[in-house]
Amino acid sequence: MAAKCWTCGEDAEATCRFCGRFLCKDHASKKPIFLTVYVGANQTPKAIVVADAIWCGICRPHPEPIAIPEIY
Repeated sequence: MAAKCWTCGEDAEATCRFCGRFLCKDHASKKPIFLTVYVGANQTPKAIVVADAIWCGICRPHPEPIAIPEIY
């Protein structure tokens, strides 16, 4: 059984990179996503970003990092 678009129920062709919803081409949007941030030469923060990651347009990725101190 093929995955169906979250919005319209047609066959899905992509998955939202942020929340995992399945999407058809008509309902897929694009949004940049940071894959990683690191400290480069001269202590300059650098990021690896994908400019056109698939986004459903429904979910709302947080604009700021969320502290999770319990990991340490």
